[in-house]
Amino acid sequence: MKRLDLRRHPYRGILKDIAEEMGVTPPRVHNALFGGETPSPRYAEVFQRHLEARLTANKELTKKLCNTLRKAV
Repeated sequence: MKRLDLRRHPYRGILKDIAEEMGVTPPRVHNALFGGETPSPRYAEVFQRHLEARLTANKELTKKLCNTLRKAV
């Protein structure tokens, strides 16, 4: 998996969420995803699911905000 800036949106907090979901520590999740040449398939699948959920939620929020601003003007 390519290197990502995990401190920026939409990646910030995903490792912590995955760690809580799977009952492991965030460094273990990080090592499973970025520690070797290929990421662990199990962790990669969960990471992708969390990322897609965040991106979808962000799009919905942006749409609602734009619609609200259009109505206000």
